[in-house]
Amino acid sequence: MNQKYSNVLALELAIYQVHEPAYDPIKKIVEFWSKYDINTIQNTINMLLKKSADRLASENVLEICHKQVFAVDMMTVLIAYFHVHKDFMDIGKIDISEAEKTLISLDELEITKRIHEFFGRIAE
Repeated sequence: MNQKYSNVLALELAIYQVHEPAYDPIKKIVEFWSKYDINTIQNTINMLLKKSADRLASENVLEICHKQVFAVDMMTVLIAYFHVHKDFMDIGKIDISEAEKTLISLDELEITKRIHEFFGRIAE
């Protein structure tokens, strides 16, 4: 398979795996922090941003800014999750269930669930 498409497939599979009966989000978080440290994450994000800018010199400024803002936001939330787990903080009181972005994400997960179930039926 073409490397370009295998990267897309890996990201798609990360979304669909949440519908597997054995999916455990806590296990995924522990696996992530067992695999990556903060410096590695920061260096990898920097490398991806640099390669992206090098490869796509014609890319517009808004796209580059979006990538940089997203990278900082991703780094920020990963560090926050790290502290939550390191300090055993209770995040059960956080309620984002009615947030617009949460509702969009829930819709997307419902769509991927239907697709996952469809392919599961075909595989049987």
